[in-house]
Amino acid sequence: MASKLWSTSQESLVEEFLSQKFPYEFIYRKDGCVVAFMSLSVRQDYVEGTQVSPVAYLEGIFVLEAYQKLGIASELIAFARNWAKKQELKELASDCRLENVTSQALHHALGFREVSRTVHFVMKVD
Repeated sequence: MASKLWSTSQESLVEEFLSQKFPYEFIYRKDGCVVAFMSLSVRQDYVEGTQVSPVAYLEGIFVLEAYQKLGIASELIAFARNWAKKQELKELASDCRLENVTSQALHHALGFREVSRTVHFVMKVD
């Protein structure tokens, strides 16, 4: 599911996930099958738009297409909020790629507030 969530242009995220850089992985079962997962972390560094540190961070959330629009993502985010409270964290943050309008719509629908947009640049110096 991680490779479906993070495209080949984000292979480093899949590698980080598989190497257990994101230590809190949760699966969602329905009808005896794993149909969704969520990856959380606790970020100690500055997270754009947050007021405190550390913060709970939604590294990824994925629901199989056949199970989308059934409220599973909402249940997972409710779980994430409760998990964060138990960790004594005050905020849950996330991000997505600028062109991923589906993820942006999902974040808004789940109650996230957009805090910024960025465009990054790089240049070779050799």
